[in-house]
Amino acid sequence: MESQGRVAQQETDANALQPFAVASRTEGGWTVIDVRGDLDVYSSPTLRHLILDHIHQGDGKTIDDLEHGDFLDSAGASVMVSALRQAANRNGTLALVQPGDQARRMLRLTDLDKVLRTFTSVEDAVNKGLPGMGAET
Repeated sequence: MESQGRVAQQETDANALQPFAVASRTEGGWTVIDVRGDLDVYSSPTLRHLILDHIHQGDGKTIDDLEHGDFLDSAGASVMVSALRQAANRNGTLALVQPGDQARRMLRLTDLDKVLRTFTSVEDAVNKGLPGMGAET
């Protein structure tokens, strides 16, 4: 019994969610924002401020890399749509990279997958992510 408890605890520790964090970098003329952890009502203001700061500085082409994002709720999606609108007002755009299964499902159920373009990699988004294009994946 005791060994089963330790195995279960190790599995739980291995699957623990990472705390929310964002970091930005530039790749191919795009601002790439790496998102880690849950993008929800509590963390979305942090991402909103970072994206809008870049847009207002003239960096209108933004990629949100969600490869390490664990969860996306309506507040997080709202940030994405708002950022896309702000970028488009400045002849820019916003693309998503590698949203997880839960995020894809949420985007699909809300029809936001028709508005927010998704790509399989940052490189793919940089090469194909031009304003006015439809969803790629």
